[in-house]
Amino acid sequence: MKILTAVVVMAAALQPVSAFGETEWMGGARQWSVGFVSEQPSYCRLLWDSEIGKTMEFRQSATETFWLVAKKTWDIPADTKTEVTLTDRTQTKVVAAEFFDKNTLRLWPPGSKGSAGLKKIIKNSFSGTPDVQLTFAGDEGDWTLPLSRVDQLYPTYDECLERLEAGGKPKQDSATSKPF
Repeated sequence: MKILTAVVVMAAALQPVSAFGETEWMGGARQWSVGFVSEQPSYCRLLWDSEIGKTMEFRQSATETFWLVAKKTWDIPADTKTEVTLTDRTQTKVVAAEFFDKNTLRLWPPGSKGSAGLKKIIKNSFSGTPDVQLTFAGDEGDWTLPLSRVDQLYPTYDECLERLEAGGKPKQDSATSKPF
């Protein structure tokens, strides 16, 4: 009975994760994961999980790109707008951030200065980009996003983007598959 109770409690705790839609995880390494979500619109997820309650995620659909920063213990009021300072080896940039859900900020929301360059940041992260430090406007301590660890997931992320362009259909490797 104790085991059943533990399973039910764990399932209840995992509910919010599935609220984003079912993620098909395609690969992962060094706290980074790549996944495909088939809900409409479909999108690719590049997720960093600190394993201590902090996550950062890039989401890319055919029409939109998100940068989400979350912490399980945050309780962000709706309509919150703030700024986050990003620092790497060579530059510092202050970017807009806003409420996404009660635990999550969306960096560079649509229409904010520099938001068009978000796809470039994702692309560059696969080519040896240094880690990025995030400094929050409130009393949250600084975070370090280990972009230097994500390079080996480029083929997996590229496969996810190809699948996104193909309408979400994974390539099949079977006796009846064709190369044309």
